[in-house]
Amino acid sequence: MCMRTSHVRPFQRWQWAGNEIVHNTIIPASRTVPGTKRKFYPIDIREYLSTEDNAVVRQTVKDIIVGLPAASQVWFSSSLAGSFDFRADTVVEYVGNNLSYQPTGRDFDEWMFPDETLALKAGDCEDLAFLLAALLEASGISSYCIRVALGSVTRHGHDGKVKATDHAWVVYLNESGTWEILEPLAIAGKKHKKQRAEPSQPLPHPLDEIEYIPYFVFNRTHLWRIRSSDKTAERPLADYLGSRKFWVGFKPLFAVKVHEGIYDEALQGMPSGDLRAIKRASLIADVNVLAYDPRDHFDFAYIAEGWSRVQQRLATGNLQDFAYALHAVADFYAHTVYADLGQKDATGNLVPYDPASPDLVTSPTYDFSPYQPLPGCAESLAQAAADWNGKLISGQWWRWYSTFPDELKNGPGFAHRRCLPDHDAMAVDSPTPGAAQRRYAGAEYTRQFQLRRTAAVQHIRQIYQTWRRP
Repeated sequence: MCMRTSHVRPFQRWQWAGNEIVHNTIIPASRTVPGTKRKFYPIDIREYLSTEDNAVVRQTVKDIIVGLPAASQVWFSSSLAGSFDFRADTVVEYVGNNLSYQPTGRDFDEWMFPDETLALKAGDCEDLAFLLAALLEASGISSYCIRVALGSVTRHGHDGKVKATDHAWVVYLNESGTWEILEPLAIAGKKHKKQRAEPSQPLPHPLDEIEYIPYFVFNRTHLWRIRSSDKTAERPLADYLGSRKFWVGFKPLFAVKVHEGIYDEALQGMPSGDLRAIKRASLIADVNVLAYDPRDHFDFAYIAEGWSRVQQRLATGNLQDFAYALHAVADFYAHTVYADLGQKDATGNLVPYDPASPDLVTSPTYDFSPYQPLPGCAESLAQAAADWNGKLISGQWWRWYSTFPDELKNGPGFAHRRCLPDHDAMAVDSPTPGAAQRRYAGAEYTRQFQLRRTAAVQHIRQIYQTWRRP
């Protein structure tokens, strides 16, 4: 539905709260019992998050608060709307500034507890995930809104190569009811001594994608299984943990790079808290289909109406309005056919669209026969295409599970907008084409995605340079 603003594949299909409670939460630990040589005793996996009254973790949160400006200290400790997301952002910022990723050869039975990770100021993915979850809860966020996920991360290379590794990360249910992935390596990895690119560690290709697949999630209260077609998810917890394999190529540089998206490139210099708020709002705009409005995504050929909304939101100076405006701008390039019709600069890049003075290379003419049938259209294919000739169009995103504004559905001309190809057949939302894509294929699809993404970054950067908060 929306242009991918990061290289992470959509993850909202997972039930991050958990599908099925797992009652056997015992795993073997190879830690030596103090004063003895005894190892391999049973431990409850939830114990790694049982930090409700841990004085070290609570003191760390107090130190975080003390380090904030006075107004932010009040905001952090309040229970007003937005304050819990602020706490999450602040904790993430603290971990990023004070801890580093330290890969180890330790197995799952030698995980560190949060206060141990704090003492070392470093840890591997599980250690950092446990600490991050513990700090989030100690900040006052309900454990209901926090999960540590155990699963796999798969890198889908632009060259067709697929490589998976077992991993651990945190998911946070934000105040808008959307689960966010908090990647320990993307947060703390910035301090890793091997962060800089080396000849033996090339930068990921811009069209590489990463996919998070959870098998188990837990907080200090429960352990849940996540339903998946992967047989690994059906195994008992202890068996699954014993079989985990780690990919040596999964380093912080890679974790950070796959999270770099349109906003990271276009909004350089923006305060980190504001940038996270932008990304959060963009995620919500993408997944909240119960508030769907085609003018927010330039669907159904609402081109002029979409740009009018963008301008209205930019004029408020409000950060959330700014985020929704930027999301719409990215969708304009992903959803419309402007990339085929717009001017190119000397380097071959698409010139950003100017809604005040649209400048198309040619007047568009259409052939809808490759897209038949047109969902909900009462006209012939030839008549539908002829009616849209000369106009900049996008596809229609009509889904049974989504809402649609009554003022548009009951307004004049709506039947005409149902005579457009389906969104999935035309849009260039992601680095790789979906099964329904009919407009571009192969190398041309790849070229289109790069062309549109580059234009979106350039346009958003131009907007940010002139936008001001009140």
